[in-house]
Amino acid sequence: GRNTRDDSLPSSVFIGGLGYAGSRIASAFHDAHPSAKVSGTVRSTERREALLSSRPAWLTGNVHVLDIGDEYVGLDQGGVADLLGADAIVQTIAPIADFDRDPILAFHGESLLGRRTTLPLKYVAYISSTGVYGNHDGGWVAEEEGGPSSSSEVLRCTDAKSLARVRAEKEWGKLEQHNEGNADSDEIRTPRVDCFRCGGIYGPGRGPLFSPLESLTESLSSPAEDDDAENDAQPVKYVNRIIVDDICSAILSGMRGNRPYHPGGRAYNLVDDEPSPRRAVVAEARRLILSARRDRKAEGT
Repeated sequence: GRNTRDDSLPSSVFIGGLGYAGSRIASAFHDAHPSAKVSGTVRSTERREALLSSRPAWLTGNVHVLDIGDEYVGLDQGGVADLLGADAIVQTIAPIADFDRDPILAFHGESLLGRRTTLPLKYVAYISSTGVYGNHDGGWVAEEEGGPSSSSEVLRCTDAKSLARVRAEKEWGKLEQHNEGNADSDEIRTPRVDCFRCGGIYGPGRGPLFSPLESLTESLSSPAEDDDAENDAQPVKYVNRIIVDDICSAILSGMRGNRPYHPGGRAYNLVDDEPSPRRAVVAEARRLILSARRDRKAEGT
């Protein structure tokens, strides 16, 4: 199709983590605004070289290695320049165990926070996880009008991985915070920060529909934690998922939007609307794969 420029979108975006979700977000952004600059990070020199070699259409900027290995130096000078020069930042990288913090903020947070009112940065999307909600005993979870820094009872997680996510949400949320005494000033602006608490991400090439039939069958034949519910030992554990394209659409909507200033940013529950037990999802995937095989056989293909 014909590409058209969307001037409501930022002219440059920096994506932390050009992996499965990050690269799909980059592609969707490029499709909507092909003249914009898209840069981002990868974990290794090998991955960087592979991206530069294939040079997908959406890669209109630079690829930087975020060094969180033995050296722990973060981004090099060029990477920092692209980070601080971006109109929008999309962070998909989970907190790292060594720092128990968001890796971009661990290395470069002071630069971002110290210059938040002078940088070109207008928007931040942080990809979080529904793991921050913790155990609600099968009850529904819904976001109200709060944000990452709210003291809502909705966050009940206790595991280290999810607690690190909560900390990362709050740290990114600090970017949407006026300096004391300037909250009503039209001259002082900070970026809008949206935290998207995503369910299990699936899409082309990822998820049960792309798993070997044998592994799905084996998964269904082995005992699962959901089985305990049949003995009334505990309620069925429902999980939500989200297709990667819906994440892309939500982020683009956030970039285009101009919601009111909200200290600490806003949080959104980004999931499908039909939570299901894990085994039910696997069983449905297996059924669909078998059905497709039968159809192909009937067609003689």
